[in-house]
Amino acid sequence: MRNQFVGTRTPPFFVRFVLSLLLGAVALAAHAGSDAIVLYPGYGDARGAVVEGRVIESESIKAASATDSRWRNFLRNVRLLFNDEREGRNVTVHVAGRDWTAVTDEEGYLKVTIDSAQTLTPGWQLVTARVGDQSGEGALLIVPPENALGIISDIDDTILISDVTDKDKLLANAFLKNPLQRKVVPGVADFYRRLAGRNPRPEAAPIIYLSASPRQLHTSIQAFLDFNRFPRGVLITKKVTNDRTSEPLTNQIAYKTQKIEDILARLPHVRFVLVGDDGEKDPETYRDIHTRYPARVEAIWIRRVHPDPARATFPEQGDLARALATTADAAGKK
Repeated sequence: MRNQFVGTRTPPFFVRFVLSLLLGAVALAAHAGSDAIVLYPGYGDARGAVVEGRVIESESIKAASATDSRWRNFLRNVRLLFNDEREGRNVTVHVAGRDWTAVTDEEGYLKVTIDSAQTLTPGWQLVTARVGDQSGEGALLIVPPENALGIISDIDDTILISDVTDKDKLLANAFLKNPLQRKVVPGVADFYRRLAGRNPRPEAAPIIYLSASPRQLHTSIQAFLDFNRFPRGVLITKKVTNDRTSEPLTNQIAYKTQKIEDILARLPHVRFVLVGDDGEKDPETYRDIHTRYPARVEAIWIRRVHPDPARATFPEQGDLARALATTADAAGKK
């Protein structure tokens, strides 16, 4: 069993937390033993798409409730971070009447490249996967050619209040609460729906939720998005492994830059609205993307959360609070 949780920094106070994390892991209930398939949302256009997933040992984890205690939340969140991966599993992935096969790597991950997505109907596609007698479901977004406006949104402190600049509060939010108890930034979901509505097919708008959290927390973040009625989109979380296939652990600029460049390359007909916060490095990352790909950036909105009023700002980046207020005013005039 491998611990693949990683934070953005490891300050001295974090040692006590890690010790409690490990103690919590020791107290976990026994695994069910069978395989479980996790499929991550994929996206692409008529030129192609990629579907990724993972096979791990199945665990019985009780669904979150708004009344759960902090201790129950802690145990559940710890269990999400500890996976027994399944290496060498033969997996069959089924999309729109066609099958692809893949073999899981030593971390349990699988990847299928669909190089003829033009045979898929634009919009959301159901993806199913099977390993042995176990199956799983996921989704694949084939972006319609007429949908030319997308969103790339950060998660922590952009749409989900995490208090990244206060590590004690950050850890308490992440481990002592569940998705139904986390605080949402008011108005962002409506703002995203309005942006998506500028496309001819809003239900298939290219909305990408880009998180630096490990994939072990993928289902938890998705539950937050669903509970707070964010428009349907593709949630990308970080692949954290014990080998060279791991994505950048602490270098969030490198990680987000790589992911945004992948998105731009895979959806060349789309211009994007970039949304983030100034708690860490979103402004610098987005400035670099805007400088190098000016024709691909529709707008940049930054939520101001940094405690230092002298924190650098950039002229091409607007205050998200202003955009949300404008959206609220427009909704109120209807």
